[in-house]
Amino acid sequence: MEKTINGKRLLQTLFTAYIVLIPFAAGPTTRYLLSTALIVLSWLLLLEDHPRYPVLSPAGFLRSPVAASLILLDIIALFSIFYSPEPIYSLQVFFEDFFLNTFLFISIAILSANHPEYIRWERSILLANIIFLAAYMGLMVQWIIFPAHPLFSWPDQIQGPLARWDAVFAFGNGCRVFHGIKHTSLFLTLLLAFWTATAALGMISWKETSIFFLDLFTLVTTTRRAAALAVLSGFAAALIFFRKKSGLLKLSMLFLAGLGALIIVSGNTKHFVRENWQLIFRGEIEKARELGGSIPLRVSTYKTFSREVLSDPFRPRGIGKKLIKEYRPELVKKAGLLHGHNTFLNYAYYLGIQGAAALAAVLSIQVWLFLSCWKKGSGPRERLLMTTALIFMLMFWGTNMFTDGFLHGSATLYWLFTAVPVGVALRHRYHPDQV
Repeated sequence: MEKTINGKRLLQTLFTAYIVLIPFAAGPTTRYLLSTALIVLSWLLLLEDHPRYPVLSPAGFLRSPVAASLILLDIIALFSIFYSPEPIYSLQVFFEDFFLNTFLFISIAILSANHPEYIRWERSILLANIIFLAAYMGLMVQWIIFPAHPLFSWPDQIQGPLARWDAVFAFGNGCRVFHGIKHTSLFLTLLLAFWTATAALGMISWKETSIFFLDLFTLVTTTRRAAALAVLSGFAAALIFFRKKSGLLKLSMLFLAGLGALIIVSGNTKHFVRENWQLIFRGEIEKARELGGSIPLRVSTYKTFSREVLSDPFRPRGIGKKLIKEYRPELVKKAGLLHGHNTFLNYAYYLGIQGAAALAAVLSIQVWLFLSCWKKGSGPRERLLMTTALIFMLMFWGTNMFTDGFLHGSATLYWLFTAVPVGVALRHRYHPDQV
């Protein structure tokens, strides 16, 4: 009994530590070690029930649609390595972004199906949120107070003293402690999804509300427009389905509008509007592209990569952005960007269109599981988990429609968290008598 208690405590510690780690600039070795430790510990805790699993055996889980579709995705990714001009490099990418994440997902999901009480995911997110804000805001304040001597800055990105507002908006990419604004914004989609769900279900306290607004402020400072729109779509969805308890969400949208007005009044729109919209509205994308800005570049990139995929839709090309840069320079020159800047377009290019279809199947099955569990009238904790998972998927994948963030730590964050609601949802679906 004492051994199980110690194992549960260690599991909770490792799970929390992993979520804490994601926005920081930790190397892949640290992620490998944490993933391996969580996988091994999960199976050790499961094997204490061997040979009779309380609810769902590994064989039973592997027969579920979500496991089958995920394994199919991995097989397609593994097959694509044979088409890579650098198979060893693609194999390394496969190991981190596919194999290890899949094994981690399956391990946590099976454990959560059998012992949902082992991972207190709400506490993990709250603690990770507090640690992240303390580090992020603390260092940002130092940059603002001492603009001539910003701590942990990249010399090639920060040259000379920064103006106060510039320090706020340059911090996300310029501070080498964090993994860049792309991954920071994706990390924030989990935090904001949790607070959105908590607010929608009327379970948020005033102390937690302050954390919610700090997360929103942090999201704005990343200047990631796609992430901001995805978060707003999550708010809108919550407002539609939880109308009676939507006051805080309406206030949050007003808060974002107020921040937007402040940015306009202070003359800092340059951090958010980086293209000539008159040319874009007239359809003169190439002219707008010459003047700079990410939107005309993305439009050009989407067209170029889509044509490339459709020219031979089922042929894989190997996994990894490096392959495009080094082996397809003419494609990069024509597109303007190094990759498709859309996760599904990237998967269609790397793995063939069958890879994008397999990923879509995994996500569709996850949504179906979460909605089914949510509709069954589960308890408050399960209802919060499913609501958080659904809003997180909307925010996370909404952002990934305009970026390539489904890799490295951000991909691990997705599989690590969604493994918990998948396990709980399977428990509700196949063994409602055990709930």
